[in-house]
Amino acid sequence: MKNLIFFFVLCVNIPVFSINNTGTDTLRNILIITCHPDDWELSMAGTAYLLKDKYQIHVIIASNGERGNSKEPDSEIAALRVGHAEESAKMINAKNHFLEIMDGEVYAEEDAVNKVVQILEDLDPAIIFLHWPIDKPDHVAASTMGLMALSKTGMMYNREVYFFEVEKVNHFDPEIFVDISPIWDIKMKLVDIHERFNDDRYKKMAEKSAVYHGRTNRCKYAEAFKPLFPLSNIRFKNKVNCSLLDL
Repeated sequence: MKNLIFFFVLCVNIPVFSINNTGTDTLRNILIITCHPDDWELSMAGTAYLLKDKYQIHVIIASNGERGNSKEPDSEIAALRVGHAEESAKMINAKNHFLEIMDGEVYAEEDAVNKVVQILEDLDPAIIFLHWPIDKPDHVAASTMGLMALSKTGMMYNREVYFFEVEKVNHFDPEIFVDISPIWDIKMKLVDIHERFNDDRYKKMAEKSAVYHGRTNRCKYAEAFKPLFPLSNIRFKNKVNCSLLDL
């Protein structure tokens, strides 16, 4: 009986590791699919920070953000924003994957979808995060790109897939909330990296959303997510895990 109890304790404390082709232990991957540099920082920087030691985080960034300051593309702004993305990635030990689609011209075209398919197949992620698909058109395109790639690979049905919002957007009805109150200062540091207008607009945007979701979650600050499928998921006859509930 003692041996059985000891075995059970070992099982429930196994970390989130997988075995790679060399036979060594490696962290499972997480993939965040975004449209611009700064999208994940505004929406889920706290959650990403809480996950960084449990998983290897990867971020797809569809556009370098050339039109972030004007209607016309600006290569200097793009370089600035790419630099910001690399800086924030270091804080969560993440690896960026830039698709380099022109800002304002992001569409879920076949070439872009196939690039995401290739990244999904290379990484085999355990968890995927996407833009909420009722949003700005380019955010919607990035979300659709991810969904089509997930469908093509079959990962839509056997992975944890979550939607996030960049700010308060249409019809976003989250089901999962992550309390980020203890690491709020870190969230603000990640967002502050992308402040380029000298008016704290991004920090204000992030705080407004986090306070709103915190009230729902009965904490000071929270980030909110919507799973792709209901947690009961009776239709597909498989149990949907929710790793976010362990944070």
